[in-house]
Amino acid sequence: MKKILIIIFIFFFFCMQKTEASITVQSAGSTVVSATQISQPINVIISGLLNLLVTIKVKALDSYITNTTDSSLRIPVSQLYLNDGSNSYQMQNNIDVTILSALISVATYTKPYTALVTNVSVIPAGTYNTRLQFTLDSTLSTQTFTFTLSFVIPLDQSVSTTTTPVMITLTPENVFDTSANIANTTSPQINIKSNKKWKLLMDTSNLGTLIGNYYFQVLSATSHVNEYSTTPVKIEPNQQYTLAKGTGTYTAPITGSYTTDYILLKYYLVNNSGTFLKEGTYNNYVKYILQEDN
Repeated sequence: MKKILIIIFIFFFFCMQKTEASITVQSAGSTVVSATQISQPINVIISGLLNLLVTIKVKALDSYITNTTDSSLRIPVSQLYLNDGSNSYQMQNNIDVTILSALISVATYTKPYTALVTNVSVIPAGTYNTRLQFTLDSTLSTQTFTFTLSFVIPLDQSVSTTTTPVMITLTPENVFDTSANIANTTSPQINIKSNKKWKLLMDTSNLGTLIGNYYFQVLSATSHVNEYSTTPVKIEPNQQYTLAKGTGTYTAPITGSYTTDYILLKYYLVNNSGTFLKEGTYNNYVKYILQEDN
């Protein structure tokens, strides 16, 4: 009799464990960044339920969505919403928000949501995290799950020039001048756009034939260009020269807009041949490269 009772007790305990409710939350895709918002799909998964009424509540455990490497870059968590396709639920720090009340009739139920951060503009590149606590209430139990929501903001950079090509023109007055210093007609403006610290390089791997000594010089720069030299530099083939370095080109992080930032360059030719420069058209090529600067 004792043996039978033990078996019945184990079986009853096993049945109780099978009907225990559980909740997990998983990322369901990559971060999508648009002009005014960022989004991240997630799945809320409920397991171990059959024909039970459940309620899911969510509260933010942090006041901000914060950059993992620079805590000064942060977004108020009140700008975060969970959208189920029909309704949007605003997150609040330490305040529960009900996002689902339903009768679950399957053993494993998955509810997709999109986490949306609204009213943003230029977001510096990096990973931003915040913690959300999901609470599952059912007639069987109450379960909680803490989920770290991550948004990965990619690097957004571009470089362009408003003066193409750069022309250095010889005239009858200087073509026979064996010590002539001949500059470009119009100084090229190199435009820079970046949502993170950057550096601008000039690559001369495809420079071509040089008929004299060529030099470049940074003439001036805008406010987000904070490291450059105005000293003339001789151009050599197969080199990479750092033209400038700077910070993100925006008026303010998170809420600001991109600014127009650039450097002005000067190119010039020095005839050190001891004779005249030969007639002809000479094409020389440089490439501007914008990179992240750590």
